[in-house]
Amino acid sequence: MRVAVSVLATVVAVASAVSVAALSAPTRNGLPAYTDGYARWTKLNRRPLTAPGAHNGVKNVYASRPRGRNRLFPNGTVIVKSIAEPGAKGLARQVAVMRKARGRWQWVEYDLQGARYGVLAKGSLCTSCHMQARANDWVFTKR
Repeated sequence: MRVAVSVLATVVAVASAVSVAALSAPTRNGLPAYTDGYARWTKLNRRPLTAPGAHNGVKNVYASRPRGRNRLFPNGTVIVKSIAEPGAKGLARQVAVMRKARGRWQWVEYDLQGARYGVLAKGSLCTSCHMQARANDWVFTKR
């Protein structure tokens, strides 16, 4: 009986790891699969943002889930900021992604390299800037 429980626990652990890896696998455009369809998510800004900052250009910010009653985003939330040149058509030149897991945000910024996105920055570089928005669950866009 103990062997069967141990085998079952191992199978569940491996299946969970595979599903997490599949969710973070890059899609054909180079962004993680968990960002698919982000332009259809709730937009956090009413009008495109154009103020200069860490991400210069025309910006739109999308969230996969709404904030909770406590004004915090729940675990599993993904926030995507698309950054484009004014008047540009097609893919955004940069995409910044925040993903909340275990109560902590993970950041990765991608830039367009030909027809695919590649990692431009991640981790502590992003964290150091987002410290300014710590009181707003580390998110600059307040809606």
